Amino acid sequence: MAQKEREQALEMISYLIGDEETSRDEIIDRFSQNSQRYDKVMETVNFMGPLITAQTTAELFLSNRKNVYILDVAAGTGLCAEKLYSHGFRKMDALDPSSRMLDEARRKGLYGRYFTEALRENALNIANDTYDAVTISAMSSMVLIKLPIEAFEELIRIVKPGGYIINTFMHSLLSAVLLRENMKTLEDQGKWKQIELKHFQRPGNGNDVVSVHKVLT
Repeated sequence: MAQKEREQALEMISYLIGDEETSRDEIIDRFSQNSQRYDKVMETVNFMGPLITAQTTAELFLSNRKNVYILDVAAGTGLCAEKLYSHGFRKMDALDPSSRMLDEARRKGLYGRYFTEALRENALNIANDTYDAVTISAMSSMVLIKLPIEAFEELIRIVKPGGYIINTFMHSLLSAVLLRENMKTLEDQGKWKQIELKHFQRPGNGNDVVSVHKVLT
């Protein structure tokens, strides 16, 4: 039964992520429709993204974590916030395009503000230099590889100079042309610098990476 549950959970994750033909709005709707079962699905496959993201963030902030201000992008039901909280982080906001996923997060009471917005070319309703860090640990791969450079520029804008953007994703996405070009372009422009790229094993199902960029401007 355990093996069958795992297979079903992996099928659900594949469905949520979508493929090259799945629109962003359709992916958001899929997450919304499955918001109440999302945590269970992630638990079944022993999803490591939130844990690794939180550990990496903790390594960057060795003290005074209760005053470190974090925006959790693609926050979903708050799985990353739970892990961040266990490391002593207390000032966290959530950004996710699915109101129903954020409804689940609200029940945990770990975020201060909730932004029901998608990360895209549009400006976020957040002031410049607000956060010490941005975490991303569960964004759909099909959304991440299609993000325009303006989306990353928005993250840089709302993070204080010297702050960090911590992004955990599938290792295979490192070969995605647009993602790779955007990361390099912003580094060439002196807007951020990648200071860490750490590989880790996804339980029973491949490799993931956590990328850390330091904001320079």
